[in-house]
Amino acid sequence: MKNVVLIVIVAAACLTLIVASHFYWEQNIAAVVKEARAKMETTSKQDEMAHKAETVLARAKQLPAAAQHVMKQVVNENRPIRLVIAGSESTPEKGGWPDLFKQALDEAYGKGVFDITVHEYEGFTTADADEQRIAADWAEEQPDLVLLEPFLLNDNGVVTIDDSLEHIQAMIGQLKNAAPNAVVMLQPPNPIYNATYYPEQVEELEAFAKENGYPYINHWPAWPDNQSEELNKYIDPESDLPTAEGAKRWADALAEHFIAQ
Repeated sequence: MKNVVLIVIVAAACLTLIVASHFYWEQNIAAVVKEARAKMETTSKQDEMAHKAETVLARAKQLPAAAQHVMKQVVNENRPIRLVIAGSESTPEKGGWPDLFKQALDEAYGKGVFDITVHEYEGFTTADADEQRIAADWAEEQPDLVLLEPFLLNDNGVVTIDDSLEHIQAMIGQLKNAAPNAVVMLQPPNPIYNATYYPEQVEELEAFAKENGYPYINHWPAWPDNQSEELNKYIDPESDLPTAEGAKRWADALAEHFIAQ
């Protein structure tokens, strides 16, 4: 009888040990599998981010070095590139070249890579923009890039070019005080037919940008010569604003700078 009890006890102990060992083994295997999956997911995400960064930088290689640098930083932070576009009525919030430009960026870089906000200031001169400190509007967006069309067409015949450039410098200073890491890129407004002094003012803007180290994106070579009546096909001679064809031409010209093939 004692032997039977002993056998039962030993069998029970063995069974308990087997069950416990099996449970321990299963727990260990589950932990190893979980850790391996986590490592695979982390590696996959890192590979995905690295590929995304490579794609963005490959597309952006024609942009100024400062813009490329900030774009690389932002992509590595795994967030959208905040681009603020600002300007006069030549740069409309709806229905103009900025909408077409957004579409081009989304198609080339992928949706969500850029977070774009447009600020239109109809009728403003550089003096108005400086006085009303509109750069605060841009700073609220915490921008990485600012593409500024600085009201020169509205300044034409109203504000001297020297004063215009002072106002532009002041606006950029206001922005930099609030968003010191933002990269400001300047571009001219659209050309107009048969202008005399306006093209000279635009040349002064380009010289100002180079002298002060601001990237300058010159889209004027994409338009017909400003002494050619062909320009009226792209710029409404009554309003001096881009037509639908002009908006497309402007957007395409910017896309060539922002999107390397």
